[in-house]
Amino acid sequence: MNGTKGPNGGATALAVERRRVLDALRAGRGEALTGPAINLRIGGSSTTHLTTADEHLLYPALHSLEADWRLEAMWLADAGGRRRRVYRRRRLLARSGWIWHG
Repeated sequence: MNGTKGPNGGATALAVERRRVLDALRAGRGEALTGPAINLRIGGSSTTHLTTADEHLLYPALHSLEADWRLEAMWLADAGGRRRRVYRRRRLLARSGWIWHG
C-alpha cells in the first residue's frame, strides 16, 4: 500500500485492505477461511506482490470488519486439536425488512 503518508493515509490504506478482504471472501462463496488463506487469495487475485505493509493491515482489517458485523469469526479445531480462527462474510438482511417492536 503505497501513498499512506498524510493525516488520513492509514485510514485510506485500511479501507482499501477491508475491500480486498471482502473481495477475497466473496470469491470463496461462503467458505470460511483463515487469515493466511485470505492473504493468499488477496495475493493470488492481484497482479502486484503484497508488501509487508499490506500484510500488516490484514488483521486490523479483519477485526474492523468483524466489529462492523460484516464478517463472522469463529474458532475451529482440526483433528489434532489445534485451534484456528476462520472468517466468512455475514449475510445481512436488508434494513427495510426489519420491524422495530418498542
